[in-house]
Amino acid sequence: MSDLNQIEEIEKLYAKPKTYKIPKNPVEGQKQAEIKIKPLGLKDMGLMNVKDDSPIDEISKNVKSLWAVSLEITEEQAEKISLEFMKELMDSFMDANNFKEEDMKKTGIKDFIKKKQEQLKANEKQKSD
Repeated sequence: MSDLNQIEEIEKLYAKPKTYKIPKNPVEGQKQAEIKIKPLGLKDMGLMNVKDDSPIDEISKNVKSLWAVSLEITEEQAEKISLEFMKELMDSFMDANNFKEEDMKKTGIKDFIKKKQEQLKANEKQKSD
């Protein structure tokens, strides 16, 4: 097999994006976004390891980097994604990468979303009081 054929064969193994609709089940009047999520490659695996005791700022930075790589956007664009769609985005990310729950625990994404949702609820409660 020539080097060129070898390269062509290896290219078949590269991470290829999968397309998802977010939200999966839109509420009446809500528009769906059709997004492509690129599975992580070997060079991106460092984004998957977050320590359990990491501060929220560090987890936030990691999540932003993970979305930027997976959605092939800048980190500035990634930080604008609404928390409302984070859960569905995470589910699509898990599917695209064939991840299980225990894989996601390492990223800190679930904890980040949960903490942010709690912060939003607390802020809304303070405003209403």
